[in-house]
Amino acid sequence: MNNIKKNLKDIREGFTILSGQDKLVYLIDLGKKLDLIDIKDQVNENKIHACTSQTWIKLVYNGENVSFKANSESTMVKGLLKIIQIGFNGTEQKDILNFIDEFDSAEDLFAWINIGTTISSQRQNGFIGSLNYIKEELHGK
Repeated sequence: MNNIKKNLKDIREGFTILSGQDKLVYLIDLGKKLDLIDIKDQVNENKIHACTSQTWIKLVYNGENVSFKANSESTMVKGLLKIIQIGFNGTEQKDILNFIDEFDSAEDLFAWINIGTTISSQRQNGFIGSLNYIKEELHGK
């Protein structure tokens, strides 16, 4: 789990020094760097149903380590998905599960990342839906 926190250090620092609209611009810029899911994998079983926007996540396993490919029609959601990729890609399943379980709510996680209240409740629900999807997939593995 400490690897995930280390991976997210620069993201947290970026959100700490920014405020208001600048945080949204930073999030959108992150989304432009998203490792995209193949179009053939944009199917219902990879869809995040808690998200208002069309969003998909595909988990790729390499032994105990996991990586993610994703896509969304929303530029802000792409940014949130890139945060997941930066934090989780190449880490062990157990560390990802422990990290997700560490936070009681979306607000707690967004406070830790230093996004704060910049993200609407709909986007927060989509982000938490993405984390729940990942958690369910990892438990099913």
